[in-house]
Amino acid sequence: MADETMIKNTGKNNNKQDNSESLKTDYNRVTTILSPFSGLSHVDPDILANACSRGTRVHDACEAIVKGIGLWDIDPEIAGYVKSFEKWWSEGHKVLAVEKRFYCSELMITGQVDMIIEAEEGAIILDIKTSSRPSKTWPLQGSAYAYMAKKSGYDITGIHFLHLSKHGIKPKIYIYDDHFDLFKKCLDVYRYFFEPKRKRKKS
Repeated sequence: MADETMIKNTGKNNNKQDNSESLKTDYNRVTTILSPFSGLSHVDPDILANACSRGTRVHDACEAIVKGIGLWDIDPEIAGYVKSFEKWWSEGHKVLAVEKRFYCSELMITGQVDMIIEAEEGAIILDIKTSSRPSKTWPLQGSAYAYMAKKSGYDITGIHFLHLSKHGIKPKIYIYDDHFDLFKKCLDVYRYFFEPKRKRKKS
């Protein structure tokens, strides 16, 4: 299995891989593809920007916990989410990859997986969420990640979304079936209606 870096509560891993400046060109992000179907277009832009910022800070803190590099002073706004994650992490988990970006040249899509964890049934895609409620796009997002991870050599057997609580209680885990065929339909719709026309190569 590719990139089998094992992590326990004090584990090591590769450096965070998401750098928007280093993303390959002409690849569509999975989250961008699904954004028209998320319903977020009706949310006030300022509220949405604040939620995105909060989510990024929570992810950074969770990554620090997983890598065992310690935490700095936690912003009170995200303290509950971090505590919620710590409750899950304290159960003991083996992590095969953290913040790993995948590319699929077949479909020209890319996505960054929060974690791939090892479970009794095999490797699991694990995505961390801080939104107020689950989204119908989550199973499609996870299915796209699972597809790309499989093509990269991971034996993915499940898709789990870890929904953190702002109140610091144990997070909810949503387990999804594979819906990659439905994701591909969304990809077709996105490229037909929302994506600028791709430049055709001269024959």
